[in-house]
Amino acid sequence: MSPSAPNRRTFLASAAALAALPAAAAADSPAIPRRRLARALVLSGGGARGAYQAGIIDYLRLAGQIPESAPLQPYGIIAGTSIGAINGYFAATGQYDALRALWYSIAEQQVVRLKARYAKILNSDSGIGTRFAAAMRLVIGLSNNDTGVIDGEHLRDWLASRIDPTYSVVTPLIWTVTNLTTQTPEFFYLVDRSLSPEEREEAVTALRGTVGPDAVLREATPDILIDALRASTAIPIAFDPVELPAPSGGGTNLYVDGGVTANTPIAAARAAANRIDVVLMDPPLEQTHYHNALEVGFGVFGAMQRRILTADLRAAYLEHAEIFQMLPENELPVGVVGFDDRENIYATFKVGFADAARGFAPYVYGERE
Repeated sequence: MSPSAPNRRTFLASAAALAALPAAAAADSPAIPRRRLARALVLSGGGARGAYQAGIIDYLRLAGQIPESAPLQPYGIIAGTSIGAINGYFAATGQYDALRALWYSIAEQQVVRLKARYAKILNSDSGIGTRFAAAMRLVIGLSNNDTGVIDGEHLRDWLASRIDPTYSVVTPLIWTVTNLTTQTPEFFYLVDRSLSPEEREEAVTALRGTVGPDAVLREATPDILIDALRASTAIPIAFDPVELPAPSGGGTNLYVDGGVTANTPIAAARAAANRIDVVLMDPPLEQTHYHNALEVGFGVFGAMQRRILTADLRAAYLEHAEIFQMLPENELPVGVVGFDDRENIYATFKVGFADAARGFAPYVYGERE
């Protein structure tokens, strides 16, 4: 699917502005290059709470009267992690109706479900003995030969039914993954594949400038796009690591959630734009309630991510970046693993829509600490 002429011009303008950056991003310099993008949108990870981001994107496109397949103005680049990468993909390809439909139907899809051998643990209709046996299989499996409890292949099939790797990109997208084999962060990107070789080189050089000269930056080609997005969501222990071709070629590496290294990829955006709009999904003082061991695990993971976020926000602030943020005032109705919670997914989507109507607020140093 090829972009229209106006969309192509907008994309090329973004690429040209990005390409004005040096090959190595000037992230540690207070000087701002003359030709920066006006704004970047950063979408953090957060599981089913991604409905909040979808509500925000829905408001922004409606308020801006942005048609399908058109860039989400005024953003020249989108950066995301985990569910933020998936939401970012739909925004970067201008599939706003599909993004809304995804969240309005996700509760019926059983997107996140335990592997079959563990499913009876949470089934209240199973007898105590059956549930205990399933729990023991889980303990033994995780200590011997199993690397995750959630059915990752089912998630992959669900993504494959909604993502067309040939769909045109109208806004450059970059997202984070963690290479477990090398224990290092990596970045995947999407740019419009209909660009000329020279234009593509210009855009890729620009993206290289946002992540620095030493980071691994890879194109999510159609053959690996779905798995590259799934890798960004593969929370350790919850999901099996995702196998992808090694960046240097010759074999494969194992990948897990980008949130291990950057749940809110501010660093990937701050070298590119004068202003960064960050969507967070935790309220300033969150008091989360946990209902099972899986949610406790996600909570522990979230605590580590929050600390990384605090450091990234402080670094960007001290580097004189113009940071705006949007976050809920209270704990969101849906939990991290509440993908089957239809009522609260709807409610969370509506909270995002309402918060977007109020607009992004300036980040205040120390506000979230």
